[in-house]
Amino acid sequence: MKIIKLLVPVLMVSALISCSHQAESTQPDVNPPKTLISYEKAFEQLDNYRNAHPGVNGDQYALRTWISIEDLENYIAYAKAEGKKNNISVNGIDFIFTQYKEGKPNMPNESNKDYELTFMYAPTYRDTVNNKNEAFDPMNSKPNEPRKLSVVFAEPELTDSTAVASKSEASSDSSNKGPSGIANNSQSCPNICP
Repeated sequence: MKIIKLLVPVLMVSALISCSHQAESTQPDVNPPKTLISYEKAFEQLDNYRNAHPGVNGDQYALRTWISIEDLENYIAYAKAEGKKNNISVNGIDFIFTQYKEGKPNMPNESNKDYELTFMYAPTYRDTVNNKNEAFDPMNSKPNEPRKLSVVFAEPELTDSTAVASKSEASSDSSNKGPSGIANNSQSCPNICP
């Protein structure tokens, strides 16, 4: 009986260790991304930015833009789902530099407070005809017909589209009315970072 009482805790500990090792082994290996750069390259690029845009620099680094990981992961999942639904293979995200406020040519932008530089983002697919990655609007694309942002932004009449009631209404209209699948809820630093 004493042997069984001693054996039970030993078996339990062994089982826990075994389960722990099995759980660890089922975790996928994560390799460092191929896009990582050295500190030297980072310093060089920051210096290039600071020298070219002296009035936009912040106290830390240079101009920064922050997006929550949750928002970014949700947008990527949304873009992939919309792409899959329309038989469009999403292969990346295009970050398109913009600004929140109007500015004039050569207008200073000290600490990014004058016109708030930021970016919007949209998914891309591989355009095999032009052999390039092309940004598209996932919400207003049709099966096998991505709505290219290069075409959308070339159209003359852009309107605020957040008031349209439904996606079907927006999709049936070839103009730039209705909601879009373009995102920008990013916060630029300095100035409006959390």
